[in-house]
Amino acid sequence: GVDLTTSSSKLVKLLECRAGTGADAAAASNLQPARSCINRRMRDAGAGAARAPVQRADGNFQLTGLKQAIGKDADIRVLESDLIWTYQEGADNHDADPMSLALAKGRPFKMWFRHATDDPRERIDFFKQQDPNVKVTYSEYEPSVDKLLSYVKNEGPVDAVVALFDGSIVVHLAVARLAKMGLRVPWRLSVFFGSMCIRDDNLSEPLASQPSSHPTIHVFGRRDEYYFYHRTAAGRRAPEDYYEDAVILEHSEGHQLPSPGAKQSKLVYERIAEGMRYHCGLTSAVPRRVARPPKPTSFAVRNLDDMTPRKLRVLALCGGHSCAAVIKFQTTQLKAALGKDAAEWTYLEGSKPWSWYEGEPTVSEMEEKIANGAQLKNWYMDTCHEESGKKSDRLNSFKQFDPATRVEYHDVQGAVQHLKKYIMDEGPFDVLVAFSQGCIMAHLLIGHLRQEAPGGRELYPERWKHTRHTAEQMPWRCSVFFSGMHLRDRAFLPLFETRSPHPTVHVFGKRDEYYDYGRDGFGNKPQEEYYVDPVVLTHDQSHELPTSRRGPGKSTTGSQPKSGGTAAAGPSESREA
Repeated sequence: GVDLTTSSSKLVKLLECRAGTGADAAAASNLQPARSCINRRMRDAGAGAARAPVQRADGNFQLTGLKQAIGKDADIRVLESDLIWTYQEGADNHDADPMSLALAKGRPFKMWFRHATDDPRERIDFFKQQDPNVKVTYSEYEPSVDKLLSYVKNEGPVDAVVALFDGSIVVHLAVARLAKMGLRVPWRLSVFFGSMCIRDDNLSEPLASQPSSHPTIHVFGRRDEYYFYHRTAAGRRAPEDYYEDAVILEHSEGHQLPSPGAKQSKLVYERIAEGMRYHCGLTSAVPRRVARPPKPTSFAVRNLDDMTPRKLRVLALCGGHSCAAVIKFQTTQLKAALGKDAAEWTYLEGSKPWSWYEGEPTVSEMEEKIANGAQLKNWYMDTCHEESGKKSDRLNSFKQFDPATRVEYHDVQGAVQHLKKYIMDEGPFDVLVAFSQGCIMAHLLIGHLRQEAPGGRELYPERWKHTRHTAEQMPWRCSVFFSGMHLRDRAFLPLFETRSPHPTVHVFGKRDEYYDYGRDGFGNKPQEEYYVDPVVLTHDQSHELPTSRRGPGKSTTGSQPKSGGTAAAGPSESREA
């Protein structure tokens, strides 16, 4: 794929019309150029991404698919940056890739501007830029903006600008400068591949506060490691939202322009060509409308050391008095639903050996068979202190159900550290799935991690551990709780005095003897209220992961009111976890 290096030294297509353009016309009107026919071939100039080799041949190489779609309707010119880029170990994502080195033929690599951050943590710039709390400051950007605008004025007419990755930031900065001056954009259309936001908040204000009416097309690769950042902009206004009626196109590849020849790539390039011809008045046919794809909720699943794709990784925590073999069996249908080859599963049991004693639930024959003689374990041990202060013959479950009973967890700190160490040693994991007591253990871990500041290379050598921007961000992406329960030991309730933003799904069986208990908080928060935006699902079975389905339209799961009502959400009401 095309590296950042190969994309930033060229401003990829500046296509503008002679009629109504140029500095004098720009000063006279804030309107976009009229969609009059240019009566000539379109003229394209291009701005590439950061670290692109100073070589016009490289720009032409990257634009092969677009050139094929436009055909002979355009002249393409490539604009190069001037600042020399050199790889910085520990700061840059990676060095120039072999293809970029071959295209450069020994010539230097370039960048459009420099930047600095106030992030004290030792981690690569890739993570700093995506951290909403990090302040980024640009420097030496004005000469690049000047170069673009001067080229359009002096070497025009230019009809459209096509920019790659970091090169798109230069175009956004130019549009922002013109907006601040009350001037219109002196070209008809901008096309951005891997459109990136203006990360310096002091410079983005003109576009962040008032979108531009300038026509734009934004192209993104869904497998690009920057895809999440491109479209969500670290909690700021995304570049596609800088402009009114922006057209969003996507392809299934990574950090590159769509590969020529692929069916999806052809559709992307054809739609770009339609927009170019229309805005240059070469056709009266209005370009096809494209539905705006939803924005992603998380960054791409990648090996962060080399940014290669990998499978989803799921960590499953068994319940109490259970073992890894049991949770592996219990999650069989969930594994099938997720996809046989879509994920790697790891099954984990607690560290506290458990044996049956009076008052504890009896292990079923099936569980014993699945365990096959393995030692059953708990995540932690607890003691029920009844209101009378005397021991009774009640089952432990009934003691737990009694709000007057004080429950005391033992060695929680040790259990939390055990689980945290496993995740840090064996991760990264993307999803945590837990059952019964495993859910309580997960709540305890999340609550404790909320109190620990994340670190960079100064604490952890592995890159994936640097993705935590704040203590509220867990070292996995989301949690799914089956037959979970709230924290019963009041000593740990302060862990969730405020709600956690961690994404969670809570699944309950309405025939579970623990159903009411699991959904109650005994005067405190129910467990789903530990989290900001929980998804709550129910099924018609008991204390288990659901194992059966009904006919079409009669799914046993659905979003349910806390009262346990029977009306399941229809397809239009469903929410994705």
